[in-house]
Amino acid sequence: MTAPRFDPARRRAVTFALVLVTALASFESTVVSTAMPTIIGDLSGLGLYSWVFSIYLLTSTITMPVYGRLADIYGRRKILLIAIGLFLLGALTCALARSMPQLIVARALQGLGAGGLIPVALTVSADLYTLEERARVQSLFSGVWGTASLVGPLLGAALTVSFGWRSIFSINLPLGLLAFGLVATQMVESRGTSQDPVDVAGALALAGSVIAFLFAVLQRAGRGALPWPARLGLALAGVALLALFVRLQRRREHPLVPPRLFTRPEIAAPYLGGVLLGTTIYGVDTYVPLFVQGARGGSAGAAGAVVTPLVFCWAASAAVSARLIPRLGFRRVARGGAILILVGFLALIAAALKDAGVVVISLACALMGAGLGPSSIAQVMAVQHAAEERDRGVATSLVPFFRTTGGSLGVGVLGGILAAGLTARLGDSADAAGRLLTGEASPVGGVSAATLRHAIEGALVPVFFVLLALAVVNLLVTSRYPGVGIQK
Repeated sequence: MTAPRFDPARRRAVTFALVLVTALASFESTVVSTAMPTIIGDLSGLGLYSWVFSIYLLTSTITMPVYGRLADIYGRRKILLIAIGLFLLGALTCALARSMPQLIVARALQGLGAGGLIPVALTVSADLYTLEERARVQSLFSGVWGTASLVGPLLGAALTVSFGWRSIFSINLPLGLLAFGLVATQMVESRGTSQDPVDVAGALALAGSVIAFLFAVLQRAGRGALPWPARLGLALAGVALLALFVRLQRRREHPLVPPRLFTRPEIAAPYLGGVLLGTTIYGVDTYVPLFVQGARGGSAGAAGAVVTPLVFCWAASAAVSARLIPRLGFRRVARGGAILILVGFLALIAAALKDAGVVVISLACALMGAGLGPSSIAQVMAVQHAAEERDRGVATSLVPFFRTTGGSLGVGVLGGILAAGLTARLGDSADAAGRLLTGEASPVGGVSAATLRHAIEGALVPVFFVLLALAVVNLLVTSRYPGVGIQK
């Protein structure tokens, strides 16, 4: 596309709506973490705690490529309105929930809508702007996505304290309705050239595979860990369903995910980079605060604040990268980001091994954030640049799909490494390590706080080394990105 689809005023209105829905979807993926103790106190259901997180993640992730394909077939505007409507209905139902099972069902519904918000928003931005303009717009989306995800827990805590836990869901309603109205009145429909049937069987096989893999990698320390035969069975089921999905896609005349997308290295490489980037984002957000609070004895505020430099550096580097891509191309920008992420993990490990302070850990997070900006923009734009226009929706949707799936699976695997390390050091007393974070006085579960902190530190260092190894792989993958600049 070489010219704007809309006049400037309408285009700005639609862009604002797209940024808004991106922020809402990202925010809701992490906001419940700090509100959960209050929610449990009100609704009970401690045993269902993890489902409030996982069900949203599952339903939003598995529907991303489906939304992308539907947007290619039936048009962006119609599908985006459906996604926003489902998301708002889920948010309203969450705010009205009177039991934990009701909240879980509502979160599933909210996730079904959220799965279409970011992929379709990214696709629409590609329709609205020329390739040169798109660099600046994608930097905005990248910064909003990262910022909303990482500040979600802090804002969730503030809303819960000030207005009650239901406000973390009800806040979506006025903002979502505003976005819905702007899309409905200002956006011109864009429709695909064919009315291909949706590959329902392929969608179900892909969803089943992702679900099986996610449950296979989930593990807790100490008592209650899922037995390894069960996890092995889930992993094998995931492999079988994935193989079925690949076979269906090769045989279908109109597949959900066209196999041609993966035969081109300039598209497949950013997808693999998305998996690695997702693991980096979720891994840092999950385990660095845990290290500060659990191993170093910092407060919950310090644990949250340690990743704040990552947010600001991500947003700043995304803006800078938007200006560099036209001159340097996708490959060089992505490689520069990968190098910064790698150096950040080296600094993090050095801080962990040398018993450095929180300031050094924050600087390491800042380096990672400086690398996440260019990496995330280069991935989306490289795929949109290389994909055919008929595949733009599904091709774009696969970027956040692989990023979220990679992050979810990666954090699960890293959690297994952490759980194994805690169990090896503490045995059944590993359950007590989590209670240490609540501020309970020493000794906890018959084990001193100092012993627990030492065990947490020892179990987390291997996690950081795995993330470092993945950062090296990510650097190697960038060599397969498209090397051209936008002017070419």
